[in-house]
Amino acid sequence: MAKSARPAPSLIPAVLALIVLLVLGYILFADLQPSRTEHTVTPPIEIEEPELEIIEQDSVAPVEQGQVTEQEAETFVEQLASPPGEHDQNVTITEGQGEFVRHDGTISIPKLEHRNTTVGELMQDESLDADTPLTLQFTETEKQTTTLQALDDSIEDKTQVITLEQADGTRRQALLADLLNEKETDKNAPVTVITETTRTEQFTARELSESNIAPSQEVTATINRGIQELSVKDIVQSGELPDNALFYLHRVSESDRQGLWGIIQSGLIQRFRQGLTLEGITRNKELARVTIPADADEPLPTGLSSFLGKVLNRKVESSYIYNFSTDTMGRDPNLIHPGQQIILIHFSPEELKQIYVFFAEQRNEQAESFAISP
Repeated sequence: MAKSARPAPSLIPAVLALIVLLVLGYILFADLQPSRTEHTVTPPIEIEEPELEIIEQDSVAPVEQGQVTEQEAETFVEQLASPPGEHDQNVTITEGQGEFVRHDGTISIPKLEHRNTTVGELMQDESLDADTPLTLQFTETEKQTTTLQALDDSIEDKTQVITLEQADGTRRQALLADLLNEKETDKNAPVTVITETTRTEQFTARELSESNIAPSQEVTATINRGIQELSVKDIVQSGELPDNALFYLHRVSESDRQGLWGIIQSGLIQRFRQGLTLEGITRNKELARVTIPADADEPLPTGLSSFLGKVLNRKVESSYIYNFSTDTMGRDPNLIHPGQQIILIHFSPEELKQIYVFFAEQRNEQAESFAISP
């Protein structure tokens, strides 16, 4: 008996499986594509990518930069005072500005007399000639009749203190807001407001006599009695110092409340920050100066003394304190008298150069910064 033939395999299941795979693949691919709606903007917006630009203080290579700083410091120190041997080495020392002078220089000191007086009494002083320079500081008082309503309308800050003259001639000070809020106050009643202004004026004795300042006006007068010249060598009385040695000079004033330490510190900060105009220091640079931070003398976080703190400590201990009124030299840093003394602090050129380089290197460490160009 003959065997029946096997039926041929069907392709339908394979086709269906292929279709299912294609559908699943399409669904997965479509989910991965972000949905997006495109709009046409007229006119088109152009977006520019910002470019980062490195701003450098100087393009000098690191090794050369160090050499430039050394040269800059040396030139700066050389020009702090007149070079050795020059004839014009006379420095005038006022109460507001310290100066550097060389060992072979001379000092001009205005002989100042301070006096609390009145203009009338001052004009009766027969020791004053017509050209005697005078500096007067006084408080000018002005009285104005007005009303509280006018003050309210003209003064925006209601916390301003108002001084009123009362009926008995006494003065009363109060905030404008308090005056306006007082019960049973007639804001339109006349009141006398007193305004005081502090003025500082310079005159000759002749100009003061011709001014309109009342003779009864109380003043603090500074009388310039002329110029006193002194030799640095005569004051220091030391033949051991070379003529290129430098001294920082400061005339003691009423504002010197931090003693010698503060005098030396503020003098260095002011003089080094002020700088000097020098030609050919570096490319595109003619002003030599460095900034000494105000807290540079504070101890380090480790508790050790800072660089500037060590410098100041040495200078306080070796300072010269000269009383030009009595022609005497003192050494006690706690005994300084305003208007009578000059502080002389000796610096070698190398010490000043080290100070300049130290703070210039701190400046160079922070010279490179980043900015977004426009």
